[in-house]
Order: sequence, then structure tokens, then C-alpha cells
Amino acid sequence: FALLGGNVPFSKALITAGLPRHTQKMLGCRGGSSSSSSESEGDATREMLEKKLSNILDDLDALPVVMSRQQGNIEVRTKWEGDCMLSVGEAKVVDHHPSEFKGFFEDFSQAFPKVNAMAKRVTALEGDNTEKEALKSVLQFPFPLKDRIMIHWKYTILDRGQDEHLLLISEEDNDEIMRKHLSPEDKEKYVLARTFLCAYLVKPVYDKEKIIGSNIKYIFSGDTGGKIPQWVQNAVGPKTAFDSVKGLIDYVKKGAGGTN
Repeated sequence: FALLGGNVPFSKALITAGLPRHTQKMLGCRGGSSSSSSESEGDATREMLEKKLSNILDDLDALPVVMSRQQGNIEVRTKWEGDCMLSVGEAKVVDHHPSEFKGFFEDFSQAFPKVNAMAKRVTALEGDNTEKEALKSVLQFPFPLKDRIMIHWKYTILDRGQDEHLLLISEEDNDEIMRKHLSPEDKEKYVLARTFLCAYLVKPVYDKEKIIGSNIKYIFSGDTGGKIPQWVQNAVGPKTAFDSVKGLIDYVKKGAGGTN
């Protein structure tokens, strides 16, 4: 998650623009039993988010680099989309096998607060941690700002490709879990923030046929609520994206990830 403001949400029509017709039909399908319908809708939403992510990464080179660290090995790119900032952090080559990051993906609720200092806590609400799970996340903001709360779905896709792992988080289709899990106390204590798309993608880096490390990408588009000036977003957004990548690398360096 990132300290990014904005007041223009992604509509389903905006996110699905350009998707194959069969995918758009899946997104509108409401037939069948409640359980099978729910599973089908979950698969369709995940597919939609993967397509959105793919489109962002296809156009990555067109985004300006606004932060570069470690001799250019870690870069952050941003783009304004209306009132919302899209930020992408990338570590080009990290000296860790992709399997070393599996622990982060498998135990996200416990691991994320250790990766991101803003994350006060992440609570699993319902669903299957191995694939689709509803989360309630609280982010700590500096005084006098109120802390933020988000309720969203997490999709974990391990071994998406050869030694490739993906985690997607989005508020898409979260109406039911919002009704069930956003309490009056939450509304009083926190500012509701939104996650249009947040992703961690870890892929292998090869030297010929040998894996020599990992490539890490972090993508965020959302609205943390409230009126945050654009100049603040321009200053803080890139740093938050950098910290989200560096935090994951440090987490694995400490031996808290998976095993080779």
C-alpha cells in the first residue's frame, strides 16, 4: 500500500476496458449456485486484475523514473491517472532465489507489517489463505492524521510460472465483506482508504539456464482517503514504493521468507 491520495476510483468499466469479451461476460455473470457463482466471480476478478497488471507492465518503460537507488538497481516510476497516482517500484536483480520469497506470500497477514512500517496490522477475515482471502488492513499515519483502514480481497498465485509468484490485492467486489466487517467503531476511529490494485510480483532472473536471482516489482494504485495535496503525494508516493520493495528484500535477508 502507498501513501497516495485521490478521489477518482476505478470503475469496473474502466478496469475491464479492452479485456476479451468472454472475460467481460464472466464479470457480469450471476447465475448458478451461490458457492459456484462466488468462485466464478472470484476467478473472473483475479483474471481482470492480472490483465490490468499486465497492461501496466507492458507500458512500464514509458513511465518516467522518479527515484533511483543502489546504482540504478532499484527504480520507482509514477504516473498520474486523473487524481490518482500509479506507482511502480522495481528491484531489477536481487541475490535471492524466488523460492526465498514464498514465506511472504504464504503468510502475508503476519509478514506485511514486518515489510511495511506503515502497516499497523493485517487481519484475515474469511476465505482461503492459499488462494483468495478477505483482509482488514490498518495503516498508521502521522499525527494529526487519522489512521487508515482498508477491507479488500487478496489473491495469492504461487508458481504462476516457473519460480514466479504473484500477490494481488484489490477492493474490487468487496461490497459484501465491507458490510460484514466494517464496524461502526471502524468508521469512527479510521478514515476509509481504497486499494484499486496492489501487487507484488517475483520472477526469476537467469544467466543462460541458471537462476541467479530474482526480479521484484511492486505496483500500487489507490486512494488513502482525505485531502492529501498533490505535492505531498509526489514527495511521499515514490518513497513508499521504494520502501515496499526494499522492505521485502530486507525481510528475506533476515531469513523470514521461504527456503531454497
